[in-house]
Amino acid sequence: MINDVDTIDWSSMSHAYGAAVDVPVWLRGMASTDGEVRRKALDDYYGAAHHQGDVYPCTVASLPFLFALADDPTAGDRASVVGLLLSIGRESVGCDDGGIRFAPDGTISTACTDGAVMMRDRSAAFVAYAADADPPVRRAAIPGLGLFLDDADRAVDAVRSRLPAEPGTVERLLVIETMAGLALRLPAARTAATAWLRDLADDSSADPDIRLAALVHHARCVPDAVGEDTVPTAPAAPARPRDGDEHRREASQGRFGVLRVRPRSRNGGHPAADRRRVRRHGTAQPGPRPHHTPAAHFPQSAGRPPARAYGPAHRTAPQPGPCHPL
Repeated sequence: MINDVDTIDWSSMSHAYGAAVDVPVWLRGMASTDGEVRRKALDDYYGAAHHQGDVYPCTVASLPFLFALADDPTAGDRASVVGLLLSIGRESVGCDDGGIRFAPDGTISTACTDGAVMMRDRSAAFVAYAADADPPVRRAAIPGLGLFLDDADRAVDAVRSRLPAEPGTVERLLVIETMAGLALRLPAARTAATAWLRDLADDSSADPDIRLAALVHHARCVPDAVGEDTVPTAPAAPARPRDGDEHRREASQGRFGVLRVRPRSRNGGHPAADRRRVRRHGTAQPGPRPHHTPAAHFPQSAGRPPARAYGPAHRTAPQPGPCHPL
């Protein structure tokens, strides 16, 4: 299908930096057999056609070609393409609230609504990706089961079926988080989804990290269910990630205070979306807090050059002044 990319009038659309005439170049680059060409094309696409998470008409026009790449088992970096689809779909569904939005050229844009419709129409693709033989593809696709399926019974079954099928801790915790997101998004799915979370939390045969994640996400969905017996009945603290797991991962503090194991990149393996998340949501950058100096906490750092903050464009962080006692 990539050969049909020139049938679209890209010059009639725009992205963050002007006319979208370079979008077909990036789409062809993503289909390249050269890994470096694919990486650069994906990064350029994120930087302009999906700039800071925005969805433009050219972004929506790209979706059929991106789905074609993700569907092709011979294509390279399929997990990154599925991650891109997920990011576009999440933004489209999140912004499809009936509000009026404008394209960069000042015209009214229906891109979010159009994108949300297309992602829901292609929800079956995410069911297939979530069962793919390639673990990174599955990892990138699992959140889509909670975002794009509007049939409550089908969505709950699709998410629930992934837990016993996944051998990795990363994917299993992602399944639990996805089920909670589904319960919060789709009222018709809430009863079945929260019952599954509660049963999983009570299952003494399940791993402690899985039980604890289920308990926390159940409390997230049904806060009134948190009572005096919640903490005493919580499973033992999760073990450290097992050395046998096949992918790179890190233990991090989750949004709800539970130790969560997750991939180093949160959108299916592409760091551009992580950088975009920092710019868009103001996530704190590494480095000292504004009201402290490095030497205050680490005397051995006194006299050393200031550390560089690794944020967008790798700009040097402003250096704080000294702390004074009250």
